[in-house]
Amino acid sequence: MTLSTIFRSIRRFYFNYYHIKTSSIYLHSAFTRRLQYAFRLVLTFLIGSFVAYATPLRLHLGQIYMIPNLGVLCIQETFGATLSTTLHVTSVIIPLSMFLFLIQTLGLSYQNYLVGEILLLLSSFCISYRCRTLQFRKLSLWFNAIFFVSIINEQTIRATFAFELLADFVLGMFVAVLVSLLFFPLFATLDIENRVNYCLFHLDQMQAFLIQAFLCYDSTAAKVSLARAAIVERRLRNTMNETRQRLNEVYLEPCRLLQWIFTRHRNEIFSLSIEQQVDLITSLMFHVCSLQAMIEQCTFNKYHQDLVKQLESNLLDFISNQSMVIDSLISSSLVNTDTFHNRLTNLQLAIESLNSAYKQVRLHRIEEVFLTGTKTQSDDHLSHTFFFFQLDAIARLLTQITTINRQREKTSKTTQVRTCLKDYCKFHFDWPRIISAFKSMLIIGVGSIFVMVPSLANSFANGQWILIGLCMTQGDTVGGALTTMKLRLVGTLLGSMWAYAIYAAVGEESYKIFAMLVPWLLLCGYLKLIPQWDYAATVAASTPIVVNLGRLYGDVFRQGNYVLLRIQESIIGIGVGMFLTVLIFPTFAVDLLKTNIQDTLKTCRRATESIHSVYDQFFQHQHARRYSLSMNEEEEIKFHIDLQRRHFHQLISSQRIQLNYASLEPSIWWFNYGFSPSQYDLLIKQQLDMFRMLHNMHATLMQINDCSMDDKNQIDELRLNAAGGRFLPDLHGELLDLSRQLSDCIDLWISYLTLTHTTYYR
Repeated sequence: MTLSTIFRSIRRFYFNYYHIKTSSIYLHSAFTRRLQYAFRLVLTFLIGSFVAYATPLRLHLGQIYMIPNLGVLCIQETFGATLSTTLHVTSVIIPLSMFLFLIQTLGLSYQNYLVGEILLLLSSFCISYRCRTLQFRKLSLWFNAIFFVSIINEQTIRATFAFELLADFVLGMFVAVLVSLLFFPLFATLDIENRVNYCLFHLDQMQAFLIQAFLCYDSTAAKVSLARAAIVERRLRNTMNETRQRLNEVYLEPCRLLQWIFTRHRNEIFSLSIEQQVDLITSLMFHVCSLQAMIEQCTFNKYHQDLVKQLESNLLDFISNQSMVIDSLISSSLVNTDTFHNRLTNLQLAIESLNSAYKQVRLHRIEEVFLTGTKTQSDDHLSHTFFFFQLDAIARLLTQITTINRQREKTSKTTQVRTCLKDYCKFHFDWPRIISAFKSMLIIGVGSIFVMVPSLANSFANGQWILIGLCMTQGDTVGGALTTMKLRLVGTLLGSMWAYAIYAAVGEESYKIFAMLVPWLLLCGYLKLIPQWDYAATVAASTPIVVNLGRLYGDVFRQGNYVLLRIQESIIGIGVGMFLTVLIFPTFAVDLLKTNIQDTLKTCRRATESIHSVYDQFFQHQHARRYSLSMNEEEEIKFHIDLQRRHFHQLISSQRIQLNYASLEPSIWWFNYGFSPSQYDLLIKQQLDMFRMLHNMHATLMQINDCSMDDKNQIDELRLNAAGGRFLPDLHGELLDLSRQLSDCIDLWISYLTLTHTTYYR
């Protein structure tokens, strides 16, 4: 192994960029990535603690424990997510700190309960309305709550307390961004590149298993290959779901720079944006799954056996050439342009040879039927034709990979960023957000009673963790809030136990506290990347930092009762939050789930209607002077189809999240109307099947258009002579009738889902 190879391997490991065929599964496994994230979490805590306790800043800032704590709370798995969290929270708390400084200057001070309550409610409403994302809302509400708790309950507090608190937050978040950038950085851009390479490799593997199943002479032998393909499919679906979620984290990253640094060896053969790569594997997945569905329903009769005997060599040649093309796309070494184009040419020749051989087999079969008078099943011909159409569509996707237009994707990304900034910088008065903000304000108002009422404040050591707990368990839905509360309670219990162990072992010696927190944070950092432990691990990591370093409880802290008090306040806050979440303007996740399903069905309906419109654009059967589209018009149609598909998958991802939330809600027990979570899960799969079929219909029309551009005489012959000149008009009528029937069915389902909304939603 040469020195350059060692250096390249170290660089890929450090920056979390690897190649599926050349990288060790041990160096680039989920276990390793979790360890790297845990290391970043610990490093964030240590650097934040150094800034807070070992520099002169400790003499000028209050609440210095917030610096390491904010770093632990804000650091995310990817750099893009960390930067996004930091920028959004900072953009909220900077104007908020100016407002808080102003009201403190104007006279808000110790025991001004009524004025403090009114201002707390007002600021909470504005924050809740301003922040669309829960993570940003929680941290901003926490900032607001800490200020009012400190102002109302502490006699001596500096006039610049709001800006000191702002400095604590900003320093903690800055440390998180710095560590996320410099130490084992995981860029969302490179993570998507890794996942795309993984998906391409395993899609090729899955397709090879499916072709092996197709080449079998009986269903028993085919089931073995189908079972292997099903295992690969499950892995692919999990990876692709996570890949689509990562797309929301790349907008603040220098995508093109990262791609140039790490994938510039590939730019000579093709250069796709992140979204285009995700679109590519999504389309390939649609077609490969369609192959799988066809083979599962295939009848392995004599016709199939004869077909396989004559086409086996062509199929094996095709899959071999396809594997070579995909190997070029995911290879870690440089593949020159000539080699790649030769492989593409060989793939094109292989699919043409396969199609030609299949046509010859079909003709021989028709001749045999005419000569012998034997009967043949039309389903056999249709299913096999569908199979070879999918292979042709896959080949076309791969052979056209170098001709995709990037300019439209750049425009799309710029438009998305501008839209995001406009949405963030402007207030949009919509009633759902107003009601949600009002509900959040009322919940915080009830929680503030434990802070603002002197008798309750004395009973619960100022009741600050009840109020903070209500701020941090906000949810868009009842199910989402209940899930957050459950995880927060688990995290609080675990973190409090470790906090008590630290206090019993080392007392209040700060450096020994740091040493005992390190292994705990390593464990929490590892667990945080496990989806079931995400928020619980975050709370468990934060709790001992706050309890052991925060000095929040004064004399109570020194008595050693702080752990029980923290648990008691958390339980009270969660209990109050559960009651108020269900009582005040409840928005059940099952209602949002049904609304989301309605939106998904509407997307399918628009896709159904677009099939007819795309047909008209391609052929315009009523005008004989034009039968195909120009290249720009075809790209325009493909672009809108890609946008439609992305929107569909966003809705499906949201459905899966809402389904998990809805399973915890009482609404799904009281108002389920015969539906269970398993049936909703089946409905999600059926939506995917429906959209995949619509995608195949779009692909069919695109391919017919390409044929018309390649051979206009052939399409003229089809238009004039096939079925007495009625083929294209009849096809148009059938598509129109099919579109209407599908639209009517979708409208029926939408109406049913509307009627089964809960009473609260209606």
